[in-house]
Amino acid sequence: MKKIIYAVALLSLTLVSCQTEKDAMEQHPFGNKLYINTAAATEEILVKAGDADPVRTLTIGTAKPLDEPLSGVFVADQAYVENYKTIYGEPDVLPLSYDNCVIENPEVTIPAGSNVSGAATVYFNNLSSLDRDLVYVMPIVLKNVTDINVIAPKTVVYYVFRGAALINVVCNMTENRAAAEKWATPEKFTNMTTFTAEALIRQNQAGRLISTVMGVEGHFLLRIGDAGVPDNQLQVASSSNQTNSNMQLQLGKWTHIACVFDHGSVTVYFDGRKVLDGANSGRSSVTWGAYGSDKGETGGRYFWLGYSYAGDRYLDGEMSEVRIWDHCLTADEINAPNHFYVVDPKSEGLIAYWKMDDGAGTTLKDSSPNGNDLTLDKETTWPKVALPEK
Repeated sequence: MKKIIYAVALLSLTLVSCQTEKDAMEQHPFGNKLYINTAAATEEILVKAGDADPVRTLTIGTAKPLDEPLSGVFVADQAYVENYKTIYGEPDVLPLSYDNCVIENPEVTIPAGSNVSGAATVYFNNLSSLDRDLVYVMPIVLKNVTDINVIAPKTVVYYVFRGAALINVVCNMTENRAAAEKWATPEKFTNMTTFTAEALIRQNQAGRLISTVMGVEGHFLLRIGDAGVPDNQLQVASSSNQTNSNMQLQLGKWTHIACVFDHGSVTVYFDGRKVLDGANSGRSSVTWGAYGSDKGETGGRYFWLGYSYAGDRYLDGEMSEVRIWDHCLTADEINAPNHFYVVDPKSEGLIAYWKMDDGAGTTLKDSSPNGNDLTLDKETTWPKVALPEK
């Protein structure tokens, strides 16, 4: 059985035959024209597990205000899939099932004196049932309009559903950092006797003494390099620092890191393979909070991604899928199918989940129900990827 994973994104495509309202009026000056208000005649929708079902709104419009009200009805019509095949040269697409598409308030009206209607709402659902190796199309067509000319290419919108990778966007952390000065749920990060910290990272460049993954300097920190430690080797820095040669990262390669803390004992996995087994961290519990009495750190000492003590200790690379759990994940859980790339945001014991696929801005949204968002110091870039790599 094929695994179904889709992800939501927008791709603007424009038909050669599409016209702007202004163009249409210039070509047909003797009368008003009706059209669907959309930026493009097609929209590509990529949906993956965990994303909300996509919802779209549609209105109709005219180039000039109307003297009398005018209505039309939006209808999902698989028959127009053949038109899509011809126009876009994709003979193998399939019609999306009517069961996957519901139109609420399909009849819309432009009132007298206006040139824009109210909105119909299109709900797409159960997309996880689709085969990710196939392409599906659902045409939404404007029908039952009389007594006005219509701009033919703008009476159909084609929604196109394609398979996607589990992860499509990641966060570039080079010369940047992200922190929570105050947790929304501080109690969940206080005196943790058991927890698991995970991150999917790609270290692109080394050459600096220390690079940082996550944690609190001087308390419990996952960092790369140190005096006497290779600059591509992960270290668990706590009251007792722990590392070994099995914990070396391959530059330019994505690696899933899982650090399991159990009453002071630390076990680390790289891509599900145990590389540190039951090492003593020197402390029986960890608090990832704010430490106002600690000095020497620009911006304060608290939980950071990509920063510890000094500005040159950033991660030269990208991060994704950073998670903190309030319990010890087992080896089987860490190695579960697709666990490196996605988990259910509502999973029991998941106290923070930064997918790091926000794509814009300086907020790293916490996908768990706890609202523990992080803030980047500055704008960054969001490289496009396709993970897992084939």
